[in-house]
Amino acid sequence: MASDLNRLVAGKTIEDVKVSFWPIVATDHDSFIKHLIGQKVRSVTRLGKWVKFNFRSESSLLAHLKMTGQFISGPWPSDEFPNKFSDASSAWPPHARAAFLFSDGKRKEAIFYSDVRKFGRLRLFDKSSVDGFLKSLKLGPDALTISRQDFHNRIVGSKKPIKQVLLDQTVLAGLGNIYADESLFAAGLSPHRKARELAEQESGRLLVEIKRILIEAIENRGSTVDNYQSLEGPGSYQSSHQVYGKGGRLCPKCSGALVRTIIGGRSSVHCPNCQS
Repeated sequence: MASDLNRLVAGKTIEDVKVSFWPIVATDHDSFIKHLIGQKVRSVTRLGKWVKFNFRSESSLLAHLKMTGQFISGPWPSDEFPNKFSDASSAWPPHARAAFLFSDGKRKEAIFYSDVRKFGRLRLFDKSSVDGFLKSLKLGPDALTISRQDFHNRIVGSKKPIKQVLLDQTVLAGLGNIYADESLFAAGLSPHRKARELAEQESGRLLVEIKRILIEAIENRGSTVDNYQSLEGPGSYQSSHQVYGKGGRLCPKCSGALVRTIIGGRSSVHCPNCQS
């Protein structure tokens, strides 16, 4: 998603902003639109699960997508707010909560923040406050760049199940439920194993699979298992899922039954025969 946004809006200036559902904006509402209009985008990057718009002014717009947030493109709506009676040319896309119009003087690009469940948040920061906010998140190292030794040291200090530890963004930033299940299956490790019990060889094997799966998933534009789509269409990595969401089905390795359990309040699927 960050890569798509960077290709579409880097170098462009925000010409207009509309918000149809203000609770998603975790910034002073009076200054949000006023501050954004006129900002020129230097780049769009990712920090763990955050999408970060970096402006030339050194201010930033951070978006956390939570469960159902996404950025989509479409025609700029003439209506100020969603209106079920509007025609297609003037209407907001379904579930769009905010709209941003980018321009480079020649071409305009309308990008919408869409969120079915409305859990996501948009936060605007000036140069002096963004670093402090990012520090307050206490994010762990990124899952794609952490070293093998650092990864091992971070997880073996916990008495919690390894699945729960992998989802803790202060331990490891960027890994979600889908890819935690897939990585543990690929590494042959039970999600119920206590993190502190993993030997260095096991944690090293797990990290290799985490990075491999994340890279493959990004190359395939993510996993569309419900309503998610990237700016360039649905993801396709769901066709490569081995266990996620497949509780009760046959294991692709041993043909035994995959088991669904709850770990730390999150659904988890694994094969008792192949993961120990």
